[in-house]
Amino acid sequence: MTTITILGTSDIHGFLPTSLGLEPTDISAASHGSAGILSGAAIRHAHGSEHTLLIDAGDYYFGSPYATFAHCVRANDTQTTQPAQTDGGSAFLSPLTKSALICGYDAMAPGNHDFDHGVGVLRAQQPFLGEKLVCCNVFDLSGTRIFPAYRILELADVSVAVIGAVTGALPQLTAFANTADIIVDDAVQCIADAVHEVRKQVDLVILAYHGGIERDMADGRPTQYDTGEDQAYRILDSIQGIDGMICGHQHRTAYGESHGALYVQPGYQGEFVGAMRFELEADHSIRSQSASLFDTTALDPEHALDVQSNLALREAFNLPRYRRWLEGPIDVSHFAQYVTDKTGIRSYRYTWRDGCCKPFETARSTSPRISVETFKRSFPSPYALSVFRLTEEEYQALAERDIIAWSGSQHPRPETLGGYRVITNDPQAFPAYRLERCSVDNVFDEYIAQVADSTRYAA
Repeated sequence: MTTITILGTSDIHGFLPTSLGLEPTDISAASHGSAGILSGAAIRHAHGSEHTLLIDAGDYYFGSPYATFAHCVRANDTQTTQPAQTDGGSAFLSPLTKSALICGYDAMAPGNHDFDHGVGVLRAQQPFLGEKLVCCNVFDLSGTRIFPAYRILELADVSVAVIGAVTGALPQLTAFANTADIIVDDAVQCIADAVHEVRKQVDLVILAYHGGIERDMADGRPTQYDTGEDQAYRILDSIQGIDGMICGHQHRTAYGESHGALYVQPGYQGEFVGAMRFELEADHSIRSQSASLFDTTALDPEHALDVQSNLALREAFNLPRYRRWLEGPIDVSHFAQYVTDKTGIRSYRYTWRDGCCKPFETARSTSPRISVETFKRSFPSPYALSVFRLTEEEYQALAERDIIAWSGSQHPRPETLGGYRVITNDPQAFPAYRLERCSVDNVFDEYIAQVADSTRYAA
């Protein structure tokens, strides 16, 4: 009898453990003292690595300030390679990719946030990740799949196929420019096609799906509106031949068995790692199977790696340079126009907050420069902007008190559907009963990468 263990992470978002040298209060430190980007390696070390695969189900590369730094400012220029040209430019070994290689990831699927700066960012990592980066439902405009649909691995004479997929709602979750040159096809159909293609070649089929759970996995009762963004239940309900699934996207935790297949959903920032265990008979049929979650908050991930690997990671992450970048200035004088161009809303209020989250600059401040860290702390997690629709009397009263400013020289006109819309990162300044919507929008990442000149922070 052979036991195969599949460890799964998801939604790490580039958060780092304090064991690498971060202060616990750093805005890139993984929550609750968890192992962050080293979580998979930490659990693999703590519970044994024999006959074990480590797989990530997406949103690995973007979401933390450190991840933004790693994208905007190459943490260590000596890592730059000479041209292996991609759509995103020359290949560049991201410190996050180096971490994935050192931690021993066997396969990785992209998440929606991994496309936050276009597919070129992922393509630039392909020379280093090779066939480990799998995704069955993303194609170029000619209809050619950009990444392999799956990877087949051998463990103790047991063959395992790992299929990757990203939520089919990806175009709804990122800026148009990030998906303009790709086709994101229906995840369920593409997964079904991949399973049909590979099922007879292998003993186990594992799916790394960057999407969430839309129904109770036991009885199928809806748990949210079915928008197509989260389809974990539908996948296991409609596709035969999947033995285990790692899902994510919702930053929730779950594990169990549904339709004969195991599933794990390991939360956020590496706080948990999913585990699926399969005991196989001599003929490789499944004798028993179980799913669980491992908590990483009590682990020291440095123990999972040898001294040389720890030193290599510290050098690659270059945290002193990251801190200089975080403490350095950013010009926010273009931010209001950036949001107006993005949303079409001209009236705004932005309040910049220091490390103690006390407001010290408002929309009409004459100072256009604040620190990168202050900019990040000024947005309620996760980078939320709120839109209020006010009556003319409310709008004028707030404008007269300098609570509202606007883009352009002319005073905004009422909306076609009535009222005046105002966008803000300071919802407490407005009547709660006028809230129209809150958006989960990565304005921090996007503004710094696309508008601010972050390269000036280079040492």
